[in-house]
Amino acid sequence: MTIIDKDGKILFYSFEDFYRRIVIGSDCFICGASQDSKKFNNEHILPDWLLTKYKLHNKTITLANAAQFQYGRYTVPCCEECNSDLGKNIEIPVSKLLKLSYSEICQAITTDQSNLHLLFKWLMLIFFKTHLKDTEFNWNLDPRKGTGKIGETYDWQDMHHIHCMIRKDYTNAIVDTNTIGSIFIVPAIQHTSIEPFDFTDNTDGKTIMIRLDEFCVICVLNDSCGTYSLFKDDIAKIKGALTPFQLREIFTHVVYINLNLKERPVYYSQFSENAEYHIKAKIPETAELVPEEERQITHGELLYHYCKDMIGPVENKKTILNEIKMGKRRYLLNDSGEFINHSKDL
Repeated sequence: MTIIDKDGKILFYSFEDFYRRIVIGSDCFICGASQDSKKFNNEHILPDWLLTKYKLHNKTITLANAAQFQYGRYTVPCCEECNSDLGKNIEIPVSKLLKLSYSEICQAITTDQSNLHLLFKWLMLIFFKTHLKDTEFNWNLDPRKGTGKIGETYDWQDMHHIHCMIRKDYTNAIVDTNTIGSIFIVPAIQHTSIEPFDFTDNTDGKTIMIRLDEFCVICVLNDSCGTYSLFKDDIAKIKGALTPFQLREIFTHVVYINLNLKERPVYYSQFSENAEYHIKAKIPETAELVPEEERQITHGELLYHYCKDMIGPVENKKTILNEIKMGKRRYLLNDSGEFINHSKDL
């Protein structure tokens, strides 16, 4: 049931209204206003400050259907008022946070929980906008082969919770700290041969990765830190800055773990007797993985998917790619479980 307060503000969308008005509709994804009721100027999926810093406006992102789309036109429906509020409440403070050095941002996150919550909210926002945009793109580049949209393949029930979370400032929801997912901030190698920006995500694994100069943020949005508890020992082995391949390997490990958690958190919205809106989480007592024979994809297959386009015209490329897919190549830890430090190679 959709819940509206006495002033007409939509506090909570039923799934049916969420899907009809936000996912396949064109209402403002924050307040729900229709485009004929308010002025719209739409919201960049990657914020303008980030596009400017990395000179991305005229560059392109590769979509799930392999098509290229210009970052400067990569937007979703948003009214002018909500766009302004997102800038004030999220983009301006998070831009200051992400302009810190690696050591400074680690300090800021560990000493002030509000910074952690801000970063998590921002990553959720980018993830949601990215996949909301996919409802506009055809899976098939040739319309003669069908006009189904990329977004039609998604499980929007899972996205419903993320939508509730990114509307927190608008609805004044009180968010349970158990809703916060695993966040990893790791150092990245800076070199003239390496692009300072990288962005990817995994829809099913609800995981997003953004690399910004000397650090990379990898976040799971729906695990209530279950992935962190299973991967923290491997993360602790990192003793230096990471290459793009190593960053992608961490990303795929995190996706793999989250996809294979045996028990998952349950997220829900609740309204108290005094009309307070709460977003809560019921989390498992322990984090463990399903038996290996029940897993739908291997880590090698995931790593292959996220690294195959990073390998240039090298000798034995086909063999290398096959070995990655078979799980015979690794870039983060050696056979003894020790960190492979590539900093000296550059």
